[in-house]
This record gives sequence, C-alpha cells and structure tokens, in this order.
Amino acid sequence: MRRVAPAALALAALALTGCETTQEKSAALERVAKRHERAAGAAARGLSIASPARSVKVTTADVVRSSEGAAVAITVVNESARALRDVPIEFHVHDARGASIYANDIPGLGAPLTSLASLGAHASVTWVDDQVQPAGSPTGVRAIVGEGAAAGAPLPQIAITGAREVEDPANGPGAEGSVVNHSTIAQQELVIYAVALRGTRVVAAGRAVLQQLPAGTTSPFHLFFIGEARGARLQLSAPATTLR
Repeated sequence: MRRVAPAALALAALALTGCETTQEKSAALERVAKRHERAAGAAARGLSIASPARSVKVTTADVVRSSEGAAVAITVVNESARALRDVPIEFHVHDARGASIYANDIPGLGAPLTSLASLGAHASVTWVDDQVQPAGSPTGVRAIVGEGAAAGAPLPQIAITGAREVEDPANGPGAEGSVVNHSTIAQQELVIYAVALRGTRVVAAGRAVLQQLPAGTTSPFHLFFIGEARGARLQLSAPATTLR
C-alpha cells in the first residue's frame, strides 16, 4: 500500500514570506506551534464525535479499493454563512454484513486523517483518507462530521491549475498539476484531495501533502489514486491549512 509520509514541520525553519515584522513572524510561529500542540493532544486521545454538526452535513461517503489498498472519500457541505476551521470527520468502513472493519477513531492519527483544515461558507469539499487498512473486504462507509470552529477571518485562496490524469509504469494512474497560493499567508502541510468520478460515483481517490507553500507562490504536485481512475473525470481541492 502506498503511504503518504507525514510532513514533518520544522518550526525553526518555517519560511514566512512577505513584509512581516519580527513580531508578526513570532506570532505566526506561536500560532503554528499551538495548532500542532492541539493536534498532538487530539491524536493521543483518538477521535470521538458525540453528535453531528448542525451546520455541516455529509452528502456522500464512498470507499474504493484496488491492489494498492483502500481509500474513503467523504463530501461535506457547509450550510452556514461562516467559514470554519478544524472540522472533525469520523468514519467507519464496514463489510457486507455491516460490521466495522476500520475506523479513524484510533489514537495516533494526525489531524489530516481526522479533520478538514478549513471549509468555506456555503462550500462543499470532498475529503480523502487514502491510508485506510480494513480488516476485511470493504463494501461501504458511514461518516459523521462534527462542529468546527469559526475561522475568524476570510480563508486564504488556494487554487488548483492544470490538473490532468497521468499514468506511472510502477504505480498506475495518478494526477498532477499545480497548486497556487493566492494569499499572503504561507501554507503548512497543505493537503491536496483528488477523486475520480464516473457520473456522480467516486471510482478512485488519492491525496498529496505539500510540507510548505509560501505566500504568492506556485508548486507542482503529483499524487496516485487508489481505485480505477482511467478515463474518469477529476475533481481536486486544496483547503487552506494556515489561516493567519
């Protein structure tokens, strides 16, 4: 199974671009450190959502598999007029008998595998976990989304350009393109989510992680799919991870 290596964040080497003062840089470093501290605490406890969010709904939840493993793709929509951050997503993959054979509520998972970093007002995003390791043959997935926190500021604008399907001789179908940070805020551990669709059905899913995308810059990305993506329609997104 292909694994996405965790994007280790070296705070001392954090590149903050633009015309920031030393005080602004220090404040930004402190915010990043606090966010990682919160994420580490949540990972140690394991994810548990007591009740679904009022303003964010799960619209679709799919599981795909291939010889490379299994992945889930969960589409959520923010029905409120405010942008959100750190939206928790819990899922249980089940087999043909309805028994849970994998869940992302186990301790030790990082924030990208248990939450969506940001979700715009009235926006919809398909979140992907391609690290699923079911103890059996998956046939479906049940998902619940919890309450996120108010973003408190307009979300940085991150765009995907030039996305196209590619074929790797060793790893099979994938996608490549460029991700553009149109904002003045450097993005850390930016996750690019990708699904391949036939009609409205998800037939493949994958993701890539950029350790850093400085403000006002463009970076290429390459990801591999789990499932059968050949000839399908691609849908990609890169929700902002660092909001201020």
